[in-house]
Formats: sequence, C-alpha cells, structure tokens
Amino acid sequence: MNYSIFNVIKNDYCIGCGACVFADKDFSVQLDEYGMYKAEYDHSKINDNNIELAEKYCPFSDNSLDEDKIAEIFFEKELPKNENIGKNIKCFAGYVIEKPFREKGSSGGFGKWMLYKLMEKNKVDYVIQVAEENKNDILFSYKVFSKNENILEGSKSAYYPVTLNGILDFIKENKGSYAITALPCFSKAIRNICVHDNVISQRIKYIIGIVCGHLKSTAFAELFAWQLGITPDNIKSIEFRDKLDGLRSNEKGVYAVNKIGEKTIVRSSKMLFGGNWGYGLFKYKACDYCDDVVGETADASIGDAWLEEYINDSGGNNIVIIRNREIYQIINEAIENGTLNFKPIDVEKVVKSQEGGLRNRREGLQYRSLRQKRKWKWVPVKRNFKFSKIRHERKRLYRLREKIRKKSHKYFLIAKKEKDLQYFVNKMQKITNKTERPSLLYRIENKLYLGWQPIKKQLLKLLS
Repeated sequence: MNYSIFNVIKNDYCIGCGACVFADKDFSVQLDEYGMYKAEYDHSKINDNNIELAEKYCPFSDNSLDEDKIAEIFFEKELPKNENIGKNIKCFAGYVIEKPFREKGSSGGFGKWMLYKLMEKNKVDYVIQVAEENKNDILFSYKVFSKNENILEGSKSAYYPVTLNGILDFIKENKGSYAITALPCFSKAIRNICVHDNVISQRIKYIIGIVCGHLKSTAFAELFAWQLGITPDNIKSIEFRDKLDGLRSNEKGVYAVNKIGEKTIVRSSKMLFGGNWGYGLFKYKACDYCDDVVGETADASIGDAWLEEYINDSGGNNIVIIRNREIYQIINEAIENGTLNFKPIDVEKVVKSQEGGLRNRREGLQYRSLRQKRKWKWVPVKRNFKFSKIRHERKRLYRLREKIRKKSHKYFLIAKKEKDLQYFVNKMQKITNKTERPSLLYRIENKLYLGWQPIKKQLLKLLS
C-alpha cells in the first residue's frame, strides 16, 4: 500500500513533530544537516498497523483529519466560525497587569499567565512548554513543569526547531492532567492523536496555541548570534524577544550568551540581517504547505497585536482567540478583578493583525501547490479556499520566497564550513533585495494602468 506519510518524508514536507514515532518506534526524528527535525524510517521494519496510525497522526498526511473536522470534534457545535481563524467564542487584545508576566513574557504576557492560572486553579497537574535546553548544543526543547516549578522559566518566543518526540511518551507513561503549548501543526497532530488514543485524550486537557508565521531551523539562532559576535559553535543561549523601552512593540531585542557566560549587547532584530520575517530565511518547506496561521485546533490561540492602536506600546500586547469555555471564564474573572487589561475585539481585527501570514498561507499556498502539481510532484492535500486571480507581482514574490527558503539553508551551511558570515549575507542579499523592488513587468503594467485611468474617466463622462 502506498502510504502518504512516506510521500511527506520523501518530498520534505515533514515538520519534525514526532507524531509518527509515537505511532511506531521504527520511525525516528533527528536534526538534519541544516538544523531541522525530520522523520526517518526503515521500510523493512515498519508494521502496517502502526503505519495506519502514523498516517492518522501526521499533520501533513492525506489521511489525517484537517483543522475543520478537528474543530467539529473538540469544540462546541454552535460556535461561530470564521474562515481565517476557525471557531471562536470571543477574541481579545491587551496585556497582563499581574506582575511579572508581561515583563517576563512575550508581548502582553498572556501565554505564561494562562499556564500559571490553569495550574493555580488545579485545572492541570503539569504544564508542557518550550524552554531553554543548553544540552548537546540544543538551545530549546519541550519541558514538563510541575506545580512546584517556575513556569516563567519557559522561553518567551523561541524561533527554533522543537519536536514532540519523547513528550508524548511521557504523557502516556505518567498519570495526571496536562496543558501544552503548540504551534498550529503540532496542535493538529496532538488532536489527531487524541482522536485515536484515549489515554492521551484524557490527559491533555488544554492546548494553548501559538500564532505562527513559520518554523525556523537552528540556523536562525546561529545567524543572529553570529552577527552579535558569537560563532555558531559557541552559543550557550539566545533571547529573541527582549523588550526595548520606548520603541515599537515589533522592535524585538536580541542578545546571545556564549559558552563561558559572556552576554552580547542587545540589538533590535530589525538591525540584524534576517530580522525581516517576510524573507522566510531558514523556513521548513512544510510551512509553505500549511494553511493554519492561528492554531485553529487549540483551546486558545495567542499572538502579537500587530495593530496600529497597540504597536507603539513597547511593553507589548497580545491578541487572543478563545475556543474553550473554561478558559473564557478565567479571562472574564481576571478582567473583572483587574488582573488582565483585555478588551474584546472583532474577528476582523484579528484577521487584519495576521493578514500577511494569512495571504501567504492561503493565496500563496494555492499558487505553490499548483506549480508543484504542474511538475507532476506530490503535495499534501489542504483545505480549499477561493481566491480571485493572483496578480503577477504576488506570484513573483511567492517564487522569490521559495528561492530564499531553499538557498538560505544551503548558503548558511557553506558559510559555517568556511567560517565566513559575510559569504552568506552577500549571497542572500542578491535575492532578498529583489523582494524590495517591483519587477520591470509590474512597473510597465502599473504605468499603463495609471495612464489609462484619466482616459477611462473621460470616456465614462462622455458616455454619461
């Protein structure tokens, strides 16, 4: 039988979540040479029954449930649904007043605060979140926190590859209730496992989703640290989201620490090459074929409030999408007692805050998939979204971003071997600079369009 999970792995659509390993230990997940977790398998050992489970767990398999079907199973039937953010009870924007969550967390601090409250109110026994690793040159990984441990020790935003491999086994082997933070694809994998595994389903009580642009390889941390003066082989830790007083909230402070504990200066990510998220440096290929930006299968989804009324607040603000009634109640109580400075916002505002990512994951995905199919190449089955004709300039940008993704992995590996950071920067700038200026065809089309408008206006006037 031709299982689609083999196509996922063979054609590089694996995100490294480790769901397949949970189904069958003859799969494994390892970091590849570019610093991305990828699944591997031995055809001679794999059991067909386990493969069928792996097929149902893998977020990029054609035989796993999509986000819409998962939402119908796990969320209230009558909840309103938006095409861009999925089902929702209500959406909020704001920050945590209760200290030190905003100061120690990303944006408004809601993610860490929510995990803390679930623990404090005895809703869960354990919290699983990404935290600093500092082991075997791995900077971040999933860790389990019990009630006597400090949840704030988890990372802020870790733009770094992680895997669920091992964590799912821990949940299966250790009784108790759990809350876990997850990227959209990881949340989808967990939900699909819950459909088929009663133990995991009973123990994972809440998934706190992270709004996601895309997942990075280890090279992203190495690139930033290298620019700050620490070579890739000498990184002990990195901070991606230090807050810079007086600057806009999208000015993220970055610093790194070397293996003898020396800390670099803090610089805005906008001052570092690669800080422009739209370039998509070191992106997983799978991210270009994912249609979920906000984490539609999570009980609550948390992102940055990239909205004009919040962007100038250097302390940071969150947007939050709620799909779980218990979490909704906790938020309302906290608003009433002054713990949260949250205001309800319209779904349209949430969509606007993520419009760039949504356009790339919907319109861009459609274009990328069509290009692959025209080459007779396999692509994962995704949900159908209707679009008007994609403009030539958008197609050109999508093609450039694919090139940036592919070349960034290869050029950075060469730069590390040659110990030459400037080699990488020079090579990549030749491509990234093209995204900053319109193509010749676009300029001609635009000139013709602008020239036609006054003529069109006169014709309409004469005809009227």
